[in-house]
Amino acid sequence: MDVDGTLMENTGLHVTAWRRAFARVGREVEVTAIMRRIGMGGDKMAPEILGEDADEALLDRVRALHPEEYLDKGLIDHAQPNDGALDLLHALKARGLRVALASSASEREIERYLPYLGDGADVDVILNSSHASSTKPDPDVIETALDKLGNPKEAVVIGDTVWDVEAAGKLGLPCVCVLSGGTEAGLLVEAGAVAVYDNPPDILAHLEDVLNPPVPEELTLGNT
Repeated sequence: MDVDGTLMENTGLHVTAWRRAFARVGREVEVTAIMRRIGMGGDKMAPEILGEDADEALLDRVRALHPEEYLDKGLIDHAQPNDGALDLLHALKARGLRVALASSASEREIERYLPYLGDGADVDVILNSSHASSTKPDPDVIETALDKLGNPKEAVVIGDTVWDVEAAGKLGLPCVCVLSGGTEAGLLVEAGAVAVYDNPPDILAHLEDVLNPPVPEELTLGNT
């Protein structure tokens, strides 16, 4: 499971942090340009926005300013769990399923979120950006999660962005998405999501379908 946007309501906070970071290096970036890239690793966001030919020192500066804006200046203090996030984790645990939180967020961020998510009592593995050599949409963190879960024969990825879908697809895994992160259903479908639901409670209401996802051509739309 992804964390930002999927279990935590914080997409808008990250957009604000990135916009402020770019502004501090003299670049005014539209919210929509940032929003389209939310969900990929922070290391990839800066060159995606500023271009591959951007000066490396500038890219490093922006990458450093984002956590300063998000963490040090307190935007993260306004992050809340999405409705039903903890209930969903409880339900998966009650079913005897093994669950990994596999995020491109930093360790500091994940530590701040865990008290909202039952301190991780309902999950088996908790991974952050430090556990992957490359962040989403590269599949490293998901691949590491699978390894730590014992390489199960079947697995489902739950996320909220096209980057979650892309990362899952690189490993041949189905990705079920929620709209709580702010990405439009059509974009998730186009990216290859096998099912799209409103939020964690909607997933919980359709848990049997989620745990037995259709092949891509049998797309399921929840209450969207």
